[in-house]
Amino acid sequence: MYVRAVSNINHAFLSSVVYARIDLGWYAQYVIYNKWEKSFELVDYMDKSVPQGRVIVQMIQTDTDDFEEYRGAKLLKLKDYCKKNDLKMPDVKVLFGYPDVCENYAFLCDIIENRTVPADRYPIMLRDLPDVKEWHYIKTDEDVQEFMKLFVGFHDSSLVRVSYEEDDYGATKVNAIFDNSGWFGIVELCFEGVQFLKIIPPKENYASDILSATLHVDDDGVFWADEYMETPDMAYEGSIIRALSLKWKKLDD
Repeated sequence: MYVRAVSNINHAFLSSVVYARIDLGWYAQYVIYNKWEKSFELVDYMDKSVPQGRVIVQMIQTDTDDFEEYRGAKLLKLKDYCKKNDLKMPDVKVLFGYPDVCENYAFLCDIIENRTVPADRYPIMLRDLPDVKEWHYIKTDEDVQEFMKLFVGFHDSSLVRVSYEEDDYGATKVNAIFDNSGWFGIVELCFEGVQFLKIIPPKENYASDILSATLHVDDDGVFWADEYMETPDMAYEGSIIRALSLKWKKLDD
């Protein structure tokens, strides 16, 4: 599971693998890693200070293949740990996450009580995204510049296929395949946590070639458009994709 959330420490946006989720819905909280502070944080899914709430943890990927669920009798060990150590039992109905996190009861009590825990205090293994060997993630401006140099700024490329998906957990993604065989080859871009999607086909009797494009990354995520612009312009009349995360891979090696 991969999300974008707001840090409790500096209130900045950060993207992180989820290590555990406590409870569900309105009451859900997520254990994430703050790479700048080298600490784990417990962040609320909803900002409850806003009438009717406001989502502040946004889903990018929802893969939970290695997660385990703890509820009912499976939470008795946590209760027993708190009793033996004279700690207040956290009001946890459901716990869902990596076993080394969910079964480290000292860590759970610490982060629930204090919201922030230094990463070196407990033997919690830091995780990376499971597909980092298959995909190149674009997270920084340097990543953007490297890709745009390889793909020649999308010059003479064409968008040959677009697919949109969403799952039961609210995660959305767009896979877009671009052919730039004259310069670099064929690449697949995967936009995850899609917030805006507009694809404008070429007009009749017009070529489908893209002459230039915009790829921009900032705190709001990733912006792509099929025309060059200095800054992202959501009013642009051509094709636009805005998402929380972007990764790419070459298809024709």
